[in-house]
Amino acid sequence: MKSFLTRLISAVFGVIFVLAFWHFGQIRGLKILALLGVMVGGYELVRILFHGVDSLWNRGVFYFFLLCIFTLSCLHPDHAALVFAFFSICFCLMSLLTQKKFANLEALTSFQAKSILGFFYVGLLPSFAVRILDLPQGVLWFSTLLAVVFGGDIGAYIAGVLFGRRKLMPMISPKKTVEGAIGGLLCSMLVGFFFSRLLAQPILPLLILSAATAVVAQFGDLFESQLKRVADVKDSGRIMPGHGGVLDRIDGVLFASPILLFGAILLENRLV
Repeated sequence: MKSFLTRLISAVFGVIFVLAFWHFGQIRGLKILALLGVMVGGYELVRILFHGVDSLWNRGVFYFFLLCIFTLSCLHPDHAALVFAFFSICFCLMSLLTQKKFANLEALTSFQAKSILGFFYVGLLPSFAVRILDLPQGVLWFSTLLAVVFGGDIGAYIAGVLFGRRKLMPMISPKKTVEGAIGGLLCSMLVGFFFSRLLAQPILPLLILSAATAVVAQFGDLFESQLKRVADVKDSGRIMPGHGGVLDRIDGVLFASPILLFGAILLENRLV
């Protein structure tokens, strides 16, 4: 109960924090908040992926490239894939030229692979969430993304505590259950139904989109759990009591954002 109250209080302050950026900066404020989130999340990712194995120089270069990918992908969303490819190739070339900094070929290859994964995970994926803000009704669609993902988190937590019996993927996340995942999915769909009224969109397509977004968000949560388990860390950070770090909060949002963006584009253009 104490843990749940801590999580609830942190979540309330998190919502207030987001609303404050919206109040003072509107869409620009939310984009600045996204940049701050990527800056902190990128720092946490360095700790997870490299956890003291690679040199400070290597980690610093990775962090700089990651921020470049995110920033330029937001400024030029139609060329986000090209930005990602360009910086990934440049990074690989740079690491090859500085290969003497690595103990052996395996260390070099591991660093390159982890870095490109990191560029995709915290560099490219969050740019899709920012792009949602530029859609017609962008703020409502962005709110839908957050509400579906976080609503699913709450539903999964409550259903898991009350009904959880069968483990979902114990090797990756021992506490997650099948019942919790189903509860989270149903809660996300309920949120999607509510937002279908606000967005003036057909109920069935938005329910399907909410379900797809929720499922992918749960896999995003599992993916981050996998990274943390390999790195042998419990949380990505300690910035939010009861929730861990920024990545612990937005792992589902990162995976779900391109799904919701794609669905929102289809619905806004009446393609479904």
